[in-house]
Amino acid sequence: MDPLDSLLSLHHEQGWCVFENAITPIQLDRLKQLADRLVESPDEGVRQSDGAVYAARNVMDVIPEICDAWRAAPLVDFVHRRLGEHAGLVRVMYFDKPPAQSWALPWHKDLLIAVDSLREVMGYSVPRLRAGVPHTEPPLEVLESMITLRIHLDEITLENGPLQVASGTQRTGKAVLLDGFETHSICTPAGGVLAMSPLLAHCSGRSLPGTSRHRRIFHLEFSRSRDLPGEVRWHRYEPVSLSH
Repeated sequence: MDPLDSLLSLHHEQGWCVFENAITPIQLDRLKQLADRLVESPDEGVRQSDGAVYAARNVMDVIPEICDAWRAAPLVDFVHRRLGEHAGLVRVMYFDKPPAQSWALPWHKDLLIAVDSLREVMGYSVPRLRAGVPHTEPPLEVLESMITLRIHLDEITLENGPLQVASGTQRTGKAVLLDGFETHSICTPAGGVLAMSPLLAHCSGRSLPGTSRHRRIFHLEFSRSRDLPGEVRWHRYEPVSLSH
């Protein structure tokens, strides 16, 4: 079986798969440079604790270069094969677990999307501002037509709070149901990419005490279509062109 076919099959079956060699060393260095710029940005979406940056929203607005910097042939191919020819990048976030300011998240699913208006629409939750951008929980069909790529800028080990996923839970809709599902810790070399469904249940713990490791990640979300039900519009939609 073709390697990409194998990854597509895994993603469909378990809700996630890992690319270990999609990002080249040169591309990884470029992404790290963009992360450094993001950390130094005064944008309100860049979140800090005691001077350590641990998250950033609205990355496409703060550093527009990210819309191209993620592109590697295997990843672009995967997005198109999974979502179709009209796929688009709709949101990018950044996460880190600074050694002295680690954090944890309980089991959850990624149910919010960034939209362009606070207008209330049937089938969506009431929009709320997050770092100045309206976010809402869309109908299930929207989330089922999305995928996420998480590009790891650092080596991820059990030491620096890896993501844990529950395989197959993308099939339980919006509910977080864990009984009977196998869990995995996602450890990858720097440049490894986790492709996952936003409906896959996941969590992460704190980094181990005394670690010197960061856990920097660009989190990119893609949709199958520019159009949303109810005439709702994405905050950003950047087509993923094969010929880009």
